[in-house]
Amino acid sequence: MSTPTDLTEMERETYRAYWSDGIVDIYLGVSMLFIGAMWTWVNDLAGIAGVLPAVFVTPVLAGRKRFVEARVGHVEWRPPRRDWERRNLRLLLTSGIALFVLGGATFLLVDSGDGLRPFAPGILAWLLAAIALGLAFLLDAKRMLLYAAVLALSGAAVVTLGAEPGWPMLACGVVATVVGLVMLRRFIERHPVIEPA
Repeated sequence: MSTPTDLTEMERETYRAYWSDGIVDIYLGVSMLFIGAMWTWVNDLAGIAGVLPAVFVTPVLAGRKRFVEARVGHVEWRPPRRDWERRNLRLLLTSGIALFVLGGATFLLVDSGDGLRPFAPGILAWLLAAIALGLAFLLDAKRMLLYAAVLALSGAAVVTLGAEPGWPMLACGVVATVVGLVMLRRFIERHPVIEPA
């Protein structure tokens, strides 16, 4: 008979597998590529760059759920896992809002003082890196640490080079999309569609 520790570890592995299909990574990657392109080449519309990814987040997650459940079945998490997930989602949402408020305040500060102006191109990348760190914890997904590192380092690079602020998003978008496509291929190979009985 399985002990509670065995069940907890099994559930943790199942949870990790449930989020290993790569669709979230592809969505993040394509969104980053779109935002990065807008911030790099269409500066007049850069302020609304995040609108399209935000509009598509709900349909993408709904489609992802159907796609995954067709292959691994419906998973009902135990109450401790559901509580943990809810708590982390609230924490991530609160942190994301706080980071963007802080980012907006920082942009205002940068505009009002020449001493901070050189750091402006890296601010958005560093904020997104912080969110990627939160996702790494929430989804128990170490690959998000890679995305956070790409954003943080490329944010520092655009500050150093005085480049456009969209380049870190483009870099992270390429990495996340490639990782997501590799994961999606593996997921499809390992989990064929479950035919109804």
